[in-house]
Amino acid sequence: MAEERSAAERINMGCFELSKQAAGLQCCVPQAVPLARTLLRVVGRVVIDTGRPDADASVWESTEVMALQWIREALEPLGYDVRPAAGSGRPEVPDPTAEWE
Repeated sequence: MAEERSAAERINMGCFELSKQAAGLQCCVPQAVPLARTLLRVVGRVVIDTGRPDADASVWESTEVMALQWIREALEPLGYDVRPAAGSGRPEVPDPTAEWE
C-alpha cells in the first residue's frame, strides 16, 4: 500500500492543479490570471520546502528569496515591486538574473 502523502504534498499538488485551472480562466482583468497563478506557485513551493515531515530549515533562505522573486515578477506588470520595509534590516530581493552571471 502506498504511503499517504503529507499535508504539504497535498497542498502543493492542490496549488499545481488550481494553477493549471486558473490558466484557462477568462477574467475580466487580464492581469488577474498571471497574478493568481504565481501566488499559487509560491504557496506550493513554500509548503513543499518547509512543511514536509523531512523538511530542512536550512532551505528557508533560498525558498524565501525565490518566493519574493516570483512575487516581484507577478507584481511588475501591475506597477509594483517587492522591497524590504524601512528599518527592517532585511536585504533587497536579489535579481534572479544576477545568480547566473
